[in-house]
Amino acid sequence: MKKPLLVLAAVGGIALCSCEQAGLNVPAKDEAVTLPPVSREDTAALVNARPISKLSVDMLADELAQRRGGENVSKEKIIDELIKREILRQQAESEQLPKDPAVAARVENAVRMVLSQIVAENVMKKSVPSEDDMKKEYDQRIGAMKSGEYKARHILVDNEKTALDVIKRLEKGEDFAVLAKKLSKDPGSKNEGGELGWFGAQQMVPPFTNAVIALKNGETTKTPVKTDFGWHVIQREDSREQAPPPFDAVQEQIKSFMQTKKLQGYIEELKNKAKIERLVQYDQKAPEPPPEPQSSGAQVPAEGAHEAATPENPETPAPESEPSASPEVEQ
Repeated sequence: MKKPLLVLAAVGGIALCSCEQAGLNVPAKDEAVTLPPVSREDTAALVNARPISKLSVDMLADELAQRRGGENVSKEKIIDELIKREILRQQAESEQLPKDPAVAARVENAVRMVLSQIVAENVMKKSVPSEDDMKKEYDQRIGAMKSGEYKARHILVDNEKTALDVIKRLEKGEDFAVLAKKLSKDPGSKNEGGELGWFGAQQMVPPFTNAVIALKNGETTKTPVKTDFGWHVIQREDSREQAPPPFDAVQEQIKSFMQTKKLQGYIEELKNKAKIERLVQYDQKAPEPPPEPQSSGAQVPAEGAHEAATPENPETPAPESEPSASPEVEQ
């Protein structure tokens, strides 16, 4: 997972606009991003007497190595990159960009994202489940599961009349594969005589899956099956039970699932303790305009016409996205 920890270093020391200016009696946000002083022995470089710490260099080196699959980048080049960033940061301050509300909001969102990610990572590290707990989770969720797989052919046509004609021809003894090559509209299976191979129940649309499950091995549908793709004639060739994956194959996924569940519980607990006030509501349904008087002979709009023109139940806005990463250090 990409960890943009350097965003925190990039914004440290930049004063965010205080909410007190807006008339809200809450602490200034810059307290959350003030960095501790750096001693000279812990400093990698100075830019106009402002230090770039060795820790910042190490963190960016680790971040780039993760991004590049373990490939290391010269720390000299990393220091050069951090010097460029620091020069630009100081320039932004000299131009008083942080006083621009839009810039302050971007900085605030960057700090919020980075610090929340760090807290989440710490919670995940402290929530590593034991192997026994993971095996219990496996037994409950995966170990007892068995799913069916099916092997089938189909002939896809445009309408029910053609599908009924195909069924009649099959009943008279014509070969399924030959008819599929001649008549099927499915480019993926047509040249294979309608052969779909093995598939799980969730891989096909429900009407198709339900029809296959209802057949016995070797049987063909007696009535056409309609889906969004058209009309199908299906022949079930074989079936088998699929064993669940072994514990070792899914252990890491189970671990991640359990850690994420812990994190969600932790966030919910903090949310329940917090005092949250929504001062603005977004994406609310617009009020319906009053109906206009209808003149004689005028067509009255159908009931619900106004509702159809307005989105129903808008989705919750997506979480804040990660800020654009700074340019990577050139190799």
